[in-house]
Amino acid sequence: MLKVFRIFTKAFFKFEVIGKENIPEEGNLIIAANHKSNLDPIFIASAVNKKRKMTAVAKEELFKNKILAAILNKVEIIPINRTNPGLGTIKRILKYIKNNYALVMFPEGTRSKTDDFNDAKAGLSLFATKAKAEIIPCTIYSSYKLFKPAKVYFGEPISLEEYYKQKLTSEDHARIAGEVMNVIKDNYYKLEKGEIK
Repeated sequence: MLKVFRIFTKAFFKFEVIGKENIPEEGNLIIAANHKSNLDPIFIASAVNKKRKMTAVAKEELFKNKILAAILNKVEIIPINRTNPGLGTIKRILKYIKNNYALVMFPEGTRSKTDDFNDAKAGLSLFATKAKAEIIPCTIYSSYKLFKPAKVYFGEPISLEEYYKQKLTSEDHARIAGEVMNVIKDNYYKLEKGEIK
């Protein structure tokens, strides 16, 4: 499936990956990216090193379509209730991270329908601190139009080690996730200005 994604992105977009060397081949890891299109997961899957196993979370409603559910299950996507994720789902996600899967997350929680960005949700910080995972800020810059440029930039890893032993509130997690989102946004504007190459 990943091979199909890579062929698709190279055939239909001027696809460029920057900063791939920032992704460690092993260790607990979360890739956190901005989200404006359903193509974003495909872009990320196409950009990450073949040796790095990946999983992601997706809203459970998508799994109601049997064909789509079969595809999502094949690429090991985890269904989640976005308003009330159960303890079993949280444990499953943490297990994947600790088993050397890179968890792909969109901190905004849903696609941004405007040129702006949505606020980050607390889940990113929660999973990163519980799994003791580094975060790779991933910025996707694209118009999503066929045969136009699509850039995926992986920034330097962010460690939340200073928070591992702290008792964090939901507000703390939201603030920390917001700080990561700010890095993703800053890199977006740098890509827009051509400052990252």
